[in-house]
Amino acid sequence: MSIDNEMLKKKLAEFAQEKVNIAFFGPPGSGKSSTINALCGAEVVTVGVNTDTTLEAKVIEHGEVAFIDLPGYGTSKFPQKDFFIKFNPLQYDLFICVFDGKLRKSDTEFFQVITKAGKPCIFVRNKIDEIYDEDKTTDQSQDIIRQDLAGQIGKEDFSLIFICARGDMLTGIEELQNSIISQMYAARKEKYYMAAKVLTEEYLQEKKELAMKCVSKSAKYAAFNGLNPLIGVDAAIDAAIIYNMYENIRKHFDINEKMVVDSILTITTKNFLLKGMSKKGITIILQSITKKLASKSVFKYIPLVGQATAVCAGYKIVKEAGEEYLIACYQAAQENMLRRLNAKKQT
Repeated sequence: MSIDNEMLKKKLAEFAQEKVNIAFFGPPGSGKSSTINALCGAEVVTVGVNTDTTLEAKVIEHGEVAFIDLPGYGTSKFPQKDFFIKFNPLQYDLFICVFDGKLRKSDTEFFQVITKAGKPCIFVRNKIDEIYDEDKTTDQSQDIIRQDLAGQIGKEDFSLIFICARGDMLTGIEELQNSIISQMYAARKEKYYMAAKVLTEEYLQEKKELAMKCVSKSAKYAAFNGLNPLIGVDAAIDAAIIYNMYENIRKHFDINEKMVVDSILTITTKNFLLKGMSKKGITIILQSITKKLASKSVFKYIPLVGQATAVCAGYKIVKEAGEEYLIACYQAAQENMLRRLNAKKQT
């Protein structure tokens, strides 16, 4: 399917409206389903008692997000080696680990995998009504849990929310909702950014293919024009062919002088692109390309040789000149698009 500029904008606009997918994991019986119900304000997931009743990845849509209640990772029903194959959890944007005691080894391993993949995770200590000790303050009890969790996951910097998801003692749900919202927009922004990069690469690739057709057409035309020498260049090439070809390539990639000047491309690439915007500059480019090809080829002073050689030389020179300019324009367009996406990502 061809992607034009308007379609690209439409696709990105649609993508920006997609829901953020939030997956829940943690030990069986820790209250994942209860936490989802508390967040949704209704019993949308079946709650089990001290067992993992989740056999499939259940999706619950709620506002701008979709909660995914994942089955237990590393359980007898779903061994670790099969879990990623069956459920493909890395497709989700944000993870919430619900626990009510120590994490299992399989949970810490799962956490390591998702964080290595760059996925954000919020830890939720459920059933806080059961953690307090008469000899300790609330802060002391929570600090002990926080330190214990840090030791288990091997990280000091993490998000931890204390809640009680039981219907008659709901606590900490608003704080969890606020944490999800802050993480959600970061996840959506990253998701949008990655999708935009893929779509713009597809868009630029299609532009590149169209520009290559322009190069091929110009090279064939130059072959038939092979006996018209260009003054100052050891090649039988009409400068107008190159000038028009370069202009068409720039149009394909929406390249202009200001974009080139403002880019962070190398000085060599910038100068090459700017030279291609004037006939004088094109003459310099052709001189360079002709000398380069002459060192590799039998033709060195093309106007002095036979017609067949001149035709062949004209084709090669224009094709070489066009392909080099096309690559430079592609790099400029790519750099410009990524710079704009990065700027959008920072806002």
